[in-house]
Amino acid sequence: MRGDLGPRGTFTSVSRITATLTLGVLCATCHPSVPAPSRSVTNVRLLTGMPGGGFYSLGERLAAEYNRVLPDTFVQAHPTAGAVANLEALEEGRADLALTFADVAYLSYAGRLDASGAPLEHLRGISVLASTPLHFVVGKNFAFHRMSDLRGRRVGVGPPGSGTALTAQLVFQTFGISPSLVDTQMLSFDDAARRLVQGSLDAMFDSAIYPGDSVRVATRAGARLVPLSGSAIERLHRDYPFFKLTLIPRETYPDVGAIHTIGVDTLLICRSDLDEELVYQLTKGLFRVLPMLSAAQNELRSVDLDQAPATPIPLHGGAARYYRERELLR
Repeated sequence: MRGDLGPRGTFTSVSRITATLTLGVLCATCHPSVPAPSRSVTNVRLLTGMPGGGFYSLGERLAAEYNRVLPDTFVQAHPTAGAVANLEALEEGRADLALTFADVAYLSYAGRLDASGAPLEHLRGISVLASTPLHFVVGKNFAFHRMSDLRGRRVGVGPPGSGTALTAQLVFQTFGISPSLVDTQMLSFDDAARRLVQGSLDAMFDSAIYPGDSVRVATRAGARLVPLSGSAIERLHRDYPFFKLTLIPRETYPDVGAIHTIGVDTLLICRSDLDEELVYQLTKGLFRVLPMLSAAQNELRSVDLDQAPATPIPLHGGAARYYRERELLR
């Protein structure tokens, strides 16, 4: 079951649908069936990211697990351009839940994400999930040695509206590379991986909870996952506190050793006007399904339950209630 598409490809406001539970059965003498009672099921729209990216696969699994453990809630996962687009949709009431990055959420809430200076005041936090590393992948025929080699090259930086596109620009600036000297291509992650394999793209960035689908496709075909480290990255880490020095463990991708890079926390967030009891149940349900999610995406095994409430934007009241109760039960 799907909601109706809104003007930007996301979905209209939260709706109530009636799910009929057929309890009556026809008897052998063909008496009319007993009228079935009904219960109300809440539709929740969860915005993810582009296919091939980390948000997309995480969001699809999260929706499926929510629907398994929350019988009165139907969570629908919808692909989007990514972290920035998700926040705009939440602010405008075209979505209910979304995955995003900590830096994007903070800057949007504070009105510092773009030149308009308009704060997105209706954003609220549910949980910090995990540090999400930036993957930098180069084609197998690209003799890459240093970041300056990207000048004049075709580089996939993620789709418009994605957190990856913002991070890639910061990486270029940190290494003193003018974006105008790079043929940056704002592609979906699946498309970037395909072009990298075909040789029509030289490199790509993807911020993804590992293992990322697009990165797996590219590295299996001979592309190389390259570390992002050294003094420039350490300076970026100091100047931009949301970034963390991160390690992608060895064998996350077949025959690839440990990779040093930078990462930023992934958040699950919602709208401020979402029902408090609903958000309470969604927060509680998140920690019920986390073991199943981490079985597919290894990085989620490192979720720090004590740090989960530490979102850089205010917590929703329903999420805050869950965390208070959990503290009292300790």
